[in-house]
Amino acid sequence: MDAFMQGLSMVLNVSTLLWCSFGSILGIILGALPGLTATMGIALVMPISFQLPAATGIGMLLAVYCGAVCGASIPAILLGIPGNPNAIATVEDGLLMTKKGLAGQALGGSVIASFIGGMGSLICLMFFSPLIAKLTLAFGPAEKTTLALVGLVIIASVSGKNILKGLLMGAFGMALAFLGTDPFSGQLRIPFSSVLAHTPLSRGLDLTATLIGLYGVSQVFAELANLSKPQAQVISTKIEKIFPPFKKIRQMWKIILSSLGIGTIVGAIPGTGASIAVFMSRNAAEGICASSKGKLEQPGTGCLEGVFAPEVANNAVTGGALIPALALGIPGDAATAVLIGALMIKGVTPGFQLFQQNMPLVYGIFITMFFANIFMAVYQLAGVRVYPKVLKISQKILLPIVLMLSYIGSYAVAGQAITSGIYYMGISLVMGIVGYFLKKDGYPIAPIVLGLILGSMFEENFRRAVKLAGGNYLTFFTKPICWIFILIAVATIVVPVIRRKKKGNV
Repeated sequence: MDAFMQGLSMVLNVSTLLWCSFGSILGIILGALPGLTATMGIALVMPISFQLPAATGIGMLLAVYCGAVCGASIPAILLGIPGNPNAIATVEDGLLMTKKGLAGQALGGSVIASFIGGMGSLICLMFFSPLIAKLTLAFGPAEKTTLALVGLVIIASVSGKNILKGLLMGAFGMALAFLGTDPFSGQLRIPFSSVLAHTPLSRGLDLTATLIGLYGVSQVFAELANLSKPQAQVISTKIEKIFPPFKKIRQMWKIILSSLGIGTIVGAIPGTGASIAVFMSRNAAEGICASSKGKLEQPGTGCLEGVFAPEVANNAVTGGALIPALALGIPGDAATAVLIGALMIKGVTPGFQLFQQNMPLVYGIFITMFFANIFMAVYQLAGVRVYPKVLKISQKILLPIVLMLSYIGSYAVAGQAITSGIYYMGISLVMGIVGYFLKKDGYPIAPIVLGLILGSMFEENFRRAVKLAGGNYLTFFTKPICWIFILIAVATIVVPVIRRKKKGNV
């Protein structure tokens, strides 16, 4: 109890609360700008945190983290462009709700879902971190391979009506993931490797630049093609209620709990991240909605369920990723890797000794995370009535702005390297052209992203697991956790087929 009170005294002062407030605002802005991720935001403000007390500095960084994750839903819902990979699964239903004139409901719902996910994962972080930290230690290469398999299987469920096109796009995404250097032999796996060996392409495709191209630049090209046509009158989005009815939220309790669990657990597994969690949670929500006997709407139709599931999950990842970061000193994702660096520069070494020797600071981190989620929700909700006004801007003005921000985001990924910045802008342009033609022919984009994200994770862990097993490919069937993920993957394919057959017989 004394340690908790000491942690509380570290946080309950004007300086800490102001810096957390500043971090939330900055995080939301960075999250809303395509390509400017939470990791980049944390890195930008880290020099400021070095001049502050440990709890205050870490609190500001956590506020940037939470704000950026939540802020990414703004362009995803209004423009169909995810601010960062965390919001990919929010795009479809969010944009459809906007087209229905429900932008305010979608934005307000995403904030509430984000708050629930953040607070829920914080509770898990506080009470279950030792247990979950021990569980994540059991995840070796074989377990991570089967987890990636689950994500790859979900490609079929995010492919819309044409599963074949979705699978083709998933395979295309995996092929893109294999570009660059072989992680084991060091050999180049790119076309014309003798010519391109010393170019940035030898490092493979940058995920952020690719996403900006597939979603942002391609959308601009698609809208440019429509400029010559008579412009449809923009729906005037009069926002009177930004809070979904409590009855609606209560009906979604299964979706909330499943997304919270998926986000927290996936976040606690090092090297995974929200990109996997959002699709897993959306897939779980589809199953829950299908068995709700019409009480819940099916994700993909422009409904709140399709926004709530991924938004709960991606913010639950924030607390989940801190579990191995604080308890084991192992980053759950790129953002927490930067946070660990900030702690160590402060002279604080994450791990079990942190819990044993510096519990006041641990409680201080928990409390700042609590305030970070509150500030995030307050500032996001305060802007809900302002964000939809972007819809009233003329396409002739809006499209160049979106294109400019997309290229700024692509260039910013490279840091100070001008050559790499131009290369990343080139990736965005090429992938934008590819995405435009794919969208034009009805090919889904989400499976490409899944294949790109999970392809390298699957390959690297698969090969490592087989090598550790002495070339025995049956090693995946000898581990209990692998069996759980394999069964989930099989169920993901079989259950929808059984449901469709039952509906056909009714």
